[in-house]
Amino acid sequence: MGSSSWSYSVPYQGDVNAALQRLRQEVFECGEYYRESPGDGLNRARPTGPDTLVDAQPHSGTHSVIDMVNGVSAEPAFATVSPLAPDNLAYTFGTETPTAGQVETELLIGDLRHERDRWVGTYIVSYHDGRPDRIHFFGSSGD
Repeated sequence: MGSSSWSYSVPYQGDVNAALQRLRQEVFECGEYYRESPGDGLNRARPTGPDTLVDAQPHSGTHSVIDMVNGVSAEPAFATVSPLAPDNLAYTFGTETPTAGQVETELLIGDLRHERDRWVGTYIVSYHDGRPDRIHFFGSSGD
């Protein structure tokens, strides 16, 4: 099947991991993820949350932010999201405090989505009037 790119934007909160976990739950509840076919001959329990969903299909993943099971890390690592480095922010946006519009445009037409390997997520905080406004999570996962 291959991997899938994904991106999400949520209101800013100081605890990025709490925002990530809330987003993973919301994506699970909305059903906006890849689900393996039950016709594969395996008798699987119905997932009750994002983590049990990932446990139920460890080889394919969910092709969504749900795959970021290891939370937030300071540096890029498997199944985590980590911030884009300040020098990368300055290079990409001309500032370390980009607006939501700048981030969204870059995610649509730029190369940021390909900055990291599959199964390694990124987040960027965007700003409005000099204050943190949104957290943008993006990456690529699934097999």
